[in-house]
Amino acid sequence: MGKDRNGEVIIDVQNVGLTYETNTKPIKAIEDINLQIKKGEFLCVLGPSGCGKSTLLKIIAGYIKPTTGLCLMQGEPIKGPDWNRGIVFQSPTLYPWMNVRKNVEYGPRMRGLPEKDIKSIGRHYLEQVGLIEYGDKATFELSGGMKQRVALARALANEPEVILMDEPFGALDALTRVNMQTLIRSIWEETKSTIFMITHDIDEALSLGTKVVVMSKTPGKILKEFSLDFTYTAIGNKNGRVKVGEEYMKIKEEIVDKISQ
Repeated sequence: MGKDRNGEVIIDVQNVGLTYETNTKPIKAIEDINLQIKKGEFLCVLGPSGCGKSTLLKIIAGYIKPTTGLCLMQGEPIKGPDWNRGIVFQSPTLYPWMNVRKNVEYGPRMRGLPEKDIKSIGRHYLEQVGLIEYGDKATFELSGGMKQRVALARALANEPEVILMDEPFGALDALTRVNMQTLIRSIWEETKSTIFMITHDIDEALSLGTKVVVMSKTPGKILKEFSLDFTYTAIGNKNGRVKVGEEYMKIKEEIVDKISQ
């Protein structure tokens, strides 16, 4: 199963571990993580609560440095946050003093792109997330799903090499969540972007991921990687949904077993 779009490794996590120092004793969040993210992959990470999924994302983002091991992007050590790695969190971190369009244009503007390009990029990504007519709205006027669309457009506007998503649809209602899954899948397919997404929803991981990684309880280790192509069947379906068959259920049961170990 799985379609290897390119094979070029963008993110290379080598023997990474992270220990938090506390007042009582050190806490190992993750240990001995080895993971490669290839160009064009949609990688989903599953695991029990507190297993270090978000810690791994923060290391890849450059927010924290690993205690042991190395995290490389295109062969170079990650030394800090970079616009080449866009991030979407569970709660949309939008600037409330800016309207929707200005939020989306923020990254390209900070990078000093020409105003004409900034406007064109902002327009393009607002169109992609279906919010072109909401450009002048204040962000507080939007629903949760709409805010998350703006957050996604803002991450995409920098045209990063990798998009990192930390349970981006976790706070949304069921219908909005399915719509956002369809949206992110179509954007991924159209832009050929590379996505690393943390989720606690096994069906979400199976229906979006070309690779699914399952992590253990703390300290988080990788228990298994699955290469999948269910997401391609959803792209081919008129209703945009994955066909749940015998193979799907077999993999889902295996993941449930691993997470609950």
